[in-house]
Amino acid sequence: RDYYLFYCYYKVMAMIPQTSKYNHVFKNVIPNSIEGIKIFGVNDDYEKPQKYEQVTNLENQIWSELFQNLEPALNQYASKEYLLGLKALSIPSKVFPNFKIISPLIEDATGWTLLPVSGFLDEELFFEINKKRQFPVTDIIRRSPRFDEKYSGTKITNKKGYTPEPDIFHDVQAHVPFLMNVEYADFMWQVGVVGDEIIKDKRGLGPDLVSHNLRRLQNFAWWTYEYGLIRNMGDSDNLRRLPNDIDFEIYGAGIISSLDEVDNIINCAKGLSSNSSFLPYDIEEIILTCFDYSHIQDRYYVVDSMETLYNSFRDNKELFFFEGT
Repeated sequence: RDYYLFYCYYKVMAMIPQTSKYNHVFKNVIPNSIEGIKIFGVNDDYEKPQKYEQVTNLENQIWSELFQNLEPALNQYASKEYLLGLKALSIPSKVFPNFKIISPLIEDATGWTLLPVSGFLDEELFFEINKKRQFPVTDIIRRSPRFDEKYSGTKITNKKGYTPEPDIFHDVQAHVPFLMNVEYADFMWQVGVVGDEIIKDKRGLGPDLVSHNLRRLQNFAWWTYEYGLIRNMGDSDNLRRLPNDIDFEIYGAGIISSLDEVDNIINCAKGLSSNSSFLPYDIEEIILTCFDYSHIQDRYYVVDSMETLYNSFRDNKELFFFEGT
């Protein structure tokens, strides 16, 4: 199946300390595992410039297949921020994107740049990069021989529907177009600043509360910029070939790079499936609701507008500095 079981919670943290002291505060507690995946920290050689001339025909073919399968649905159902960003970047549909071409366009628009990396980054390194308005991207794609070579001797899944570590399709096709939007880019920077403050424990809360508060931020990221929906107000159909005929627009990058996830939303929204529910956005509920990244989501939180999301995060940052009960 074409469901990409996302590694993408690494975007907030890759190595949350395993502590259950405050798990009673959370709902839907589910263990997550990235066993066997290589994780890079500040002392590792984590930068890996893209060697575009070495991209193979097979890798271009994999990219093209993934892109072409998703593009019609995304054009009809993705948010206007995504569609405008995709158009401005002219991300190619049939060949690998070239970071050296895309990064300057993003920098001109919002001050962000792409940083090619080797794979998973631990949370300290990720937030350090994020604060510099850099977005880590990988040059490896699911099902490619390069992926097999990287994990030679290790049993790691590598197929169209699932790779447990970052791949270029999710990073570039799903996340990067949003970085062309000034408000969104600033929101992502603010998330990085909060994460950096949590991990450095500037308030002296101790490791158990650092772990707990990182999970709060992880949950927020998952249910918003990875798997979030916006209410469809009918004002973006001029950007589409076909009008959006459901009540929602997609802005979560985890959805955008998964055809199964997109199809699930469409079917549930049209009453053809009861697999998942649509819930009103509530930041206090979201941060305490854990998730399962190994299955299609059983719920989606719907925000009224992107401005509502940005304001909600800005006005409720203290929720990520829980001091215990």
